[in-house]
Formats: sequence, structure tokens, C-alpha cells
Amino acid sequence: MRKFNYNEIVILNPLQTRYQMMFSREFIPLYAAANDGIYKVNRAKRLGGFAAVVGITLGIIVLPFILIYGVFLVSLSSSASLIGIGLIAGSIFGINKLVKIGKRFGKIANELEGELVLSWSQVKTITVMNVRQENVANSPSLIIAPTLDINAPTYKEIGDWHVLTTDRRDITIPNVDDPHNKLNYVKNRFNLKF
Repeated sequence: MRKFNYNEIVILNPLQTRYQMMFSREFIPLYAAANDGIYKVNRAKRLGGFAAVVGITLGIIVLPFILIYGVFLVSLSSSASLIGIGLIAGSIFGINKLVKIGKRFGKIANELEGELVLSWSQVKTITVMNVRQENVANSPSLIIAPTLDINAPTYKEIGDWHVLTTDRRDITIPNVDDPHNKLNYVKNRFNLKF
């Protein structure tokens, strides 16, 4: 496994819309090109970190309301003031703790970690196949979007890279967005001559 920065890789087959996180595209491995080869990126770890950050953010949003309620209870009467003081202290402690935990999970959500699938020295040729136009608008279907005027369909060229290796293996990288231009970009960026 290798850790990456965003600026040193090219993501080959990203999710095109947020709705694809609910469908089969989420289960397709995420591939990235780096200076030494093609990697399979650990998408599940990043999504888990992102989900944790969302939960922590919601907690940080709710706790100030509990804090304000505690201040309100302190101002009411002496019997409610103990509960109010407890709510104030608990809220302040909770916010501090959630911020610290959020920083840790934020790093996980922003880390990219991948396993080398194929080094560039093993690549004999890459062919783009199965090129098609797909709707990538932020709407779950073509039927719902036009009737509700949410988003008109937006189409993007999607294709598969078939990588033929020097030892005659054939590896398919599915759902590469803008596959011809991305292949040319990867060749130029990493100075590849296959």
C-alpha cells in the first residue's frame, strides 16, 4: 500500500454524481494513475472517514443548542441551575472532544491509499473500448429530472481502458471519464512511450 497526495495522481474512474454512491458504481474499484503505475485506491476507507466527519459535524451543530438550553436553565431557578451547569459543561466538553476526533477522521477522509495493480514497465498498450455517453446530472434518473425541472440531462463520455501487459494479461479499468483525452494526458504527464 502506498499513500498519495491529490497532486501526484490522476483519478481514472471517479464517481460522476452523488447518486452513484447509492448504486452499483460505488462497488467498482477506484483506479488512479501515478508516476510509477496504475493503483487501486481504497475507496471504502475514505468513505468511512467522510461519513464519520459528517456525523461529527452534526454533533458539533447540535451541542451549541444544548449549551444555550443549559444557560437558559441556569437563569431560571436554583433547582434547574444544577442541570443547566451540567448541560453547559457537557456541551463544552463534547464540542472540544468532537473537534479533536473530527481532525483525526478528516485526515482519513483526505488520505488516498492505493495498491499497485500494474507498473508502467509492464504495460504494452492501452486501448479505449466501450465508449458511451452517460447522464451525469445530479438527478437519479432521466425521467424525474425533466418533469421536475431539477436538472436537464448532462452527458459525459465514459469508456473502459483495456490494458494489455507485456506478459499478455488483459486488465480492464471500467468507467474512465473522457477516456481518450485522459489516456493522452496520463501519457504526457508521466512521459510514457507505450
